[in-house]
Amino acid sequence: MSGEETSLMDLPSPILLQILSLPPTTLLYVKTLSKSYLNLTLDSEFTKLSRSASPASIIINQFKSNRTASRTNTLKFLKFAVDSFDHDPIDDLDLQLYVPVDSFFLVGSVHGFVCFNYFFGDVDRIYILNPTTREYIILPEPQRVRKWPNLVTYGFGFDPVRFEYKVVRIYQEEIRDDDTNGFRYYKSEAQVYTIGKGYWRSSAGNVMFCFGCRAYGVKLYGKLHWLVSDADRNELICSFNLENELFESFPTAPGYTKENCPDLRRLGAFGCCLCVCDNNADTHFEVWVMKEYGVTDSWVKEIVINISPECNNNWLCYEMINLLKVLDDGEVLFLWRDDFLFLHHPVKKTLKMLDVCEGNFLASSHVSSSFSLKNFEAEVVNVF
Repeated sequence: MSGEETSLMDLPSPILLQILSLPPTTLLYVKTLSKSYLNLTLDSEFTKLSRSASPASIIINQFKSNRTASRTNTLKFLKFAVDSFDHDPIDDLDLQLYVPVDSFFLVGSVHGFVCFNYFFGDVDRIYILNPTTREYIILPEPQRVRKWPNLVTYGFGFDPVRFEYKVVRIYQEEIRDDDTNGFRYYKSEAQVYTIGKGYWRSSAGNVMFCFGCRAYGVKLYGKLHWLVSDADRNELICSFNLENELFESFPTAPGYTKENCPDLRRLGAFGCCLCVCDNNADTHFEVWVMKEYGVTDSWVKEIVINISPECNNNWLCYEMINLLKVLDDGEVLFLWRDDFLFLHHPVKKTLKMLDVCEGNFLASSHVSSSFSLKNFEAEVVNVF
């Protein structure tokens, strides 16, 4: 090991975490000066180091209340330990008191920054918020209005090469083929906003895939991923590389047929692997995991939950289920539709519903941080 590697990579965790908390522009400059820093990616090191200071948590975006049957904008934070979880209502944030919209929807969380989408009529707006520092920014509205039959979905991720945070907007334009009795398919393009740049731009090229509008991009290995369908209604996984901003695609998990309901197959991250949750069968719910990224033969059926009246779990049937997080003890946290969370242990075969939020909500894994949005040039930062 060289002296340079010893001086940087062997620094105490609190000091290294302080370095990783520098503004992205400063980090990029440090990276050009230090050879050992070339091998240090913010995604992996931030996650590992911050666990000691901030336990694994889930951020919950409640957008509708059962009590009042009205829209809301409440953030809740759920912290996990072995065999227990904790939700302190004191930490809840009622964003309706500070952000001038009725409700918006969680896109994702990266390094403590949380991305939300608000849309109503011709308005389609993105908010980036840090709940710890009580700061948020509003991105300028992109071109190309979200209007039926055209569709829009989003993703939020981090480019570990350029140290940039990017919002990706997938605009899907419907194409009708008169030669096939009006058969519909979609031409999709990516519009990219780099935090700190101040403007949207279109990436090169487009793909003939339908991304839908309900699922947001799954971040992994410096890319965002979606389950998509092509013009022949075949299901694929499409990725968008946050460094070179190019699309790629590869085969999906086994079990897909054109008779499946697409909303009942959901893409997620099982640790450091892509996974597909499939709830199209009436006898079981299953999770497929891609053990080697991009390798079709590496799909493994990791979880099977049998559904039967004897098990008292018929509520699992034919509903949208998203995998949120694999906990340290092996338990897996899922979101059932947008109604409630449940835990399943693949070895112990336990199944437990969590009563943490009434109403409708979205959720994402989240690690809090004190990264300030004021470090990004060209952004107008609001404090609440």
